Amino acid sequence: MLKGIDAYLQAPLTDAERKEIETNYDHYQKESSFNGEPSFGTGGMRATVKAGTNHLNVYNIARLTMALSRALTSDAPGALIVIAYDSRLSSPQFSRLTYHLLTAGGFRVKVFHQPTPTPMLSFAVRELGARAGIVITASHNPPEYNGYKVYGSDGAQIVPPFDEQVQSEFASVAYSEIPAAVHEYAEKAIDPSDLIEEEIYQAYISRLKRESFVKPGQKSLKILYSPLHGTGGWIFERAFRDLGFVNFSVLEEQAKPDGNFPTLKSPNPEEESAFEKLVEKGRQTGAELLIATDPDADRVGIAVAGKNGYTFLTGNQAGTLLVESIAPRKAGSLKDPYICKTIVTTELQRHTAAAHGVRTVETLTGFKYIAEVVGQDPDNYVFGGEESYGYLPVDWVRDKDSLSSAVALATLATETSLLDSLDAIYLRDGLYTELLHNISLSGDNLVLMDQIKEKLKKPADITQGYLASRSILDILDLQKSGTEPLTAEAKQLKKNLASGLVVQYWLSPEGRVTIRPSGTEPKIKIYVSLRYAGRPNSDNLSEAKAELKQEAQAVLSDFLKKLGL
Repeated sequence: MLKGIDAYLQAPLTDAERKEIETNYDHYQKESSFNGEPSFGTGGMRATVKAGTNHLNVYNIARLTMALSRALTSDAPGALIVIAYDSRLSSPQFSRLTYHLLTAGGFRVKVFHQPTPTPMLSFAVRELGARAGIVITASHNPPEYNGYKVYGSDGAQIVPPFDEQVQSEFASVAYSEIPAAVHEYAEKAIDPSDLIEEEIYQAYISRLKRESFVKPGQKSLKILYSPLHGTGGWIFERAFRDLGFVNFSVLEEQAKPDGNFPTLKSPNPEEESAFEKLVEKGRQTGAELLIATDPDADRVGIAVAGKNGYTFLTGNQAGTLLVESIAPRKAGSLKDPYICKTIVTTELQRHTAAAHGVRTVETLTGFKYIAEVVGQDPDNYVFGGEESYGYLPVDWVRDKDSLSSAVALATLATETSLLDSLDAIYLRDGLYTELLHNISLSGDNLVLMDQIKEKLKKPADITQGYLASRSILDILDLQKSGTEPLTAEAKQLKKNLASGLVVQYWLSPEGRVTIRPSGTEPKIKIYVSLRYAGRPNSDNLSEAKAELKQEAQAVLSDFLKKLGL
């Protein structure tokens, strides 16, 4: 098969596109845009939107849809497929193209009629009995990105081996096979009879009202919410009001979907900068709880009003509060209750779950792995979460769900101070702190990936037995060539998890340092999680927090130094 720029020229390009490339052929031949192709990562396929084989555009969206069609046709010809899309500028166009290609392939297709949260797609796939689902989204990535998530009939993102099959089919679809009508498909309206929304919302809210963390009656908690120019605005406002939160309001200047994200440095609720407008308005209105969701509304961040302004909760802290809130409500009625967390999520959640008689299952990073576990035993599922602000407090959606999570956190906030509750957990289950350090792989840092891969071939040599003041107890090396761990717990975890470029150092006293490449962005991620060595009390908790945070910084600095960074 032709590769790179010559392969791309076989696509049904517009006259202007073809002229641009042919006129500047020598330039484009050297350009990274035609060097390689996008592939499935932690959250589907994501790339910047521009011309080229290595980006997302109507041609690669067409190839990917044709690949999915081929993979599904072998076992489900004519099946139902559901499509949702986010607020990014190219998302409506990509969703229309996907719809028309699938219907031309003989599939029945339903599409949400406006930008819609990813978890609603997961729910709709299950509710409608669809064979698959697709979300056109790049989640919290910068504006120049878009993406393509694929869901199975269980409502969860596809995992091996099916994602590998779709990737293989994608590689085999030649640009010359793309229909000449690709541009017409991208602009042609969707048949009104194939648009959905109201019936899915009604089914969702009906299920949500039956959850143990949803309380009847009116709630006076003053909540200010921002969808960060994404998909969550319409459904959050409607759902919270339907659930009796009478003082719920949406930040007007960020309420409407806008793929330019004009008022934000980054549309990511993991970053405090995303809350700048919320904090400003919250101070003016006296909001007690601030909530923000990313563009496809699967991740949610919160900030809590206190004596000294707003306190931002990390993903680990919010997830731990959800465990503390939901576990006692559910565990007693289940035979073998469990929570799920990824290997980079705080171990505090394991101890908090255990305090309520609930066991913990660990997975690789990526919510699709949590969903896979839920699918194996939904009847005993209590909660699942990631440190990256993604949680699932229900068993009838199979992706992280910001709406049900926000409702659960808001309900807890009507019952107790979230900050006081978190401190009580620290005193009972142990004080933890976490840090995340991102290493960009763009520009001059492109060579870092190869350098770090080389060093990770011998992970024990990097640390030489210690990181700052903590010794290395064990190494969980998930690389295919990785050595066997020493402890029984790490050995079992290695046996349970798939291989990948993930190395985790287990520290003594209790702590973990993990290094892995991001599956959604060109970054290497380093996670530090430490438990306080002593036993803090209410009198010295503040000092212990500061001391532990300083130690975590020292561990991170030592690790970076030993990596040569």
